[in-house]
Amino acid sequence: MRIVPRYDLFFIAFYGLLIPGVGILVFGLTGQAVVLPFLPLMLAAYLLLALRKPWRYRRALNSPFPGEWREYLLSHSAYFRGLDQDGRLRFERDARLFLAGVRITGIGGQAAAWQTRLLIAAGAAIMLHGRPDWQPPLADGVTVYPGYSFDRNYRVERGNIAGQAPAGGPLLIAEESLKQGFADAGDGTNVLLHELAHFFDREMRKNGLKLRLRSGGAVAWSEIIAREWGRHDHGKSVLPAYAAQNEVEFFAVASEIFFENPWPLHAAHPELFEILQEFYQQDPRTILNGSELGAGHRQGLPRPASP
Repeated sequence: MRIVPRYDLFFIAFYGLLIPGVGILVFGLTGQAVVLPFLPLMLAAYLLLALRKPWRYRRALNSPFPGEWREYLLSHSAYFRGLDQDGRLRFERDARLFLAGVRITGIGGQAAAWQTRLLIAAGAAIMLHGRPDWQPPLADGVTVYPGYSFDRNYRVERGNIAGQAPAGGPLLIAEESLKQGFADAGDGTNVLLHELAHFFDREMRKNGLKLRLRSGGAVAWSEIIAREWGRHDHGKSVLPAYAAQNEVEFFAVASEIFFENPWPLHAAHPELFEILQEFYQQDPRTILNGSELGAGHRQGLPRPASP
């Protein structure tokens, strides 16, 4: 993540030059100097508004990363444990930027526990680790529900929905299911990663973006996923049955396993693994090799079975 994304920086600079440029042009055409004294005020007001979020990011980065947070990540995130020192510093930086820029609350606007907020930031930092230019597509923030689930009417502990990624609105996550996803390292399931994948997928489809694979040229993202889902043998797949629902769920479920237990996914579905590797611009095996999951894999211990 960046304090100021490149496209935002372009527009900030563009409008920062446009305001005085228009004022000078008006003066040149009309000869009325009355507009000139207002130009600095207009420019200052615009920059104050445009740079408000980058300043908030900068303040967050100027604060030291709490030792309590680092210990919590070490005990709850196999991915964080597997990073080297530089990787951990960048992970911590991304987590701070996420928390400074994304609103996370409980239902009704209640405050969420710092541990919950940190796990949500950790999920974003994991998925963005190979894509420093990307921003989390969560303009409406995250709403945390107590317990393990909610139903379609958003009643707590009355259904089996652990998370939801609506097209309009915040990401919804059940707090205990969130914690469970990080506690069971290597089981291939993490509801936060699943729902975040839906948001990334939606951004790719909305913007008509393409993905360039090593095995071929650039192909539309929606076409790649639809093609891979259609030719996938779901009956023999290491992916759980829910991946057969449609190509959207297919990508989200595959993303969970990609980050939690990538070895069997790579062994069984190398083409799908390549797509995810190119999309996220990382290979989690190289990171998880530094954790107890990787150690078990290198020693030939049985891998946890995907549900």
